[in-house]
Amino acid sequence: MPGHAEIFGIGILSWVTWLPAIGSLIILFFNREKNDRIRWFANVWIVICFLVSIPLVTGLFSMGGLIRGGPGYDRALAGLQFIEDHDWIPLIGARYTLGIDGLALVLIMLTTLLGVISVVCSWSYIREKGREKEYYVVLLLLQSGMLGAFVSADLFLFFIFWEVMLVPMYFLIGIWGGKNRLYSAIKFFLYTLVGSVVMLLAVLKLYFIFPDVVRAQRPQVEATARQIAVSQETGQVNDRMLNLALDAMRRVDDRNLPSGYVSSTFNITALTSIGPHIKAVFGLSLVIWLFIGFALSFAIKVPMFPFHTWLPDAHYDAPTAGSVILAGVLLKMGTYGFMRFSLPIFPDAAADPSVRKVMITLSIIGIIYGALVAMAQKDVKKLIAYSSVSHLGFVMLGLFALNPSGINGAVMQMINHGISTGALFLLAGILYERRHTYEIAEFGGLASVMPIFSTIFLIVTLSSLGLPLTNNFIGEFLTLRGAFEARVLWGVLATTGVILGAAYMLWLYQRVFFGPVTNPANEKLKDLDRRELWQFAPLIFLIFWIGVYPDPVLSYVRPQTNTVVGLVQPDYFRVGPSAERNLAESVPSEPTAPAHSQSSEPDARAK
Repeated sequence: MPGHAEIFGIGILSWVTWLPAIGSLIILFFNREKNDRIRWFANVWIVICFLVSIPLVTGLFSMGGLIRGGPGYDRALAGLQFIEDHDWIPLIGARYTLGIDGLALVLIMLTTLLGVISVVCSWSYIREKGREKEYYVVLLLLQSGMLGAFVSADLFLFFIFWEVMLVPMYFLIGIWGGKNRLYSAIKFFLYTLVGSVVMLLAVLKLYFIFPDVVRAQRPQVEATARQIAVSQETGQVNDRMLNLALDAMRRVDDRNLPSGYVSSTFNITALTSIGPHIKAVFGLSLVIWLFIGFALSFAIKVPMFPFHTWLPDAHYDAPTAGSVILAGVLLKMGTYGFMRFSLPIFPDAAADPSVRKVMITLSIIGIIYGALVAMAQKDVKKLIAYSSVSHLGFVMLGLFALNPSGINGAVMQMINHGISTGALFLLAGILYERRHTYEIAEFGGLASVMPIFSTIFLIVTLSSLGLPLTNNFIGEFLTLRGAFEARVLWGVLATTGVILGAAYMLWLYQRVFFGPVTNPANEKLKDLDRRELWQFAPLIFLIFWIGVYPDPVLSYVRPQTNTVVGLVQPDYFRVGPSAERNLAESVPSEPTAPAHSQSSEPDARAK
């Protein structure tokens, strides 16, 4: 069965989610004085967590009754796979429902990979800082929280993971961070908590209106559920996901529900199915307010301008592993939330010209503002932090282009930003371990002192600025194509961010690595050792692999992208009357005449 695997009778998504947390519990029983054992155990355990996630892609071979599996994720099937569904809190309709689509899959694989790298890169840093036991407990708990948010197919469960993962990150910054760590940790926590409270109100309102929308628009809601469950590319139906959504809808009018069960649900597929029909029952104003409730929380997490002010402080004071996770995964929670919830559940708000104009304007401001402020930085880590504001502006621009090119490019940028910016923070952390400073003026001429380090830094720099044949190029290209397709002005303004990005990254490299060694403290800096070199190997491989051949990643994402576009722009994939007329006129009257059926394609895509 595609998308199914169990180990000892427990679904593989539960293993992927909870295995890091189990490791943190085991570490609690270690003797605090055995620091080497704690470090070795944490490193081995996080590698095991990564290996357990690989069958999501490759599949899991059956071994009797202990391990039951089949092929990995089926890219021809839209919607959620590896579904696990169990009763949890029937009093409020919350269930322990897990499932992943292609979008969640690629983000899970990125999370488990960066989890390994963040633990490995902490080897020297935490030995100097101390409190190894608590550090690895917090790091592994954070890993479980992030993975739980990606695999949740129940909105209440998602919200629990969304809130829980803030706590480990708060302690990671507040205990093992820089000199202003408490200020940065509290600022990070308060910003995200405010957004979460607003989202909770929107979640509750969505929960309460679900039965009313289903009763008023049942045929239309069920039709939308079937639309979500059908792959636009292959026509295959995801029966299991569809049945879960339809069962949630049937409970609305079920007078024979067991005691303690309610008629509403937090099932994400069922809630997505009512999204296009909320406007018909309650009006557009409620849809926009619900959109704002979700969007504010996600915009803070991205972070979008003007909610970005917590990010440079958090990045600067976080330990290297914290910065890698923050840039590589936590920021993607915001963009993931927009694509998973804001766009498909509230398509009328997302496509509203006023809402879309605000989101696009803030995205373009973030692209240009983040790049300009990055150019003015005198600190390596803050420069990289502000570059994230610019890069994630591209992601938001692609999402609200509301077309396949833009959204596919946005998802590629999510992945590519995690790879390239995560690598940049690793490189900055190595500079700090050598010199205990991030000041750009303290360096210069390092290419002659640390040749391997400077080579890797150059590769990552070229990747970050979007050089062709590196990973960021395809993401930026698709995003800009989507922006130009939506409106030429958006693409023109966003292109300035690409130019500015090249300027500040090349300027950073020139100041740190070129010229003579003027500071005596840099003359005998140690180049990368074997452990440090290996932690960059998978990132360098991904930079070139995605840059040269991105289709394997895109093939996982396209079904979800098409579903979102079909909900937000229902006419996008339909051939309009003018296109049908043009298509009919293009049919040759003579069998030998050349066919020109492709001439109708622009009209078929026109809105």
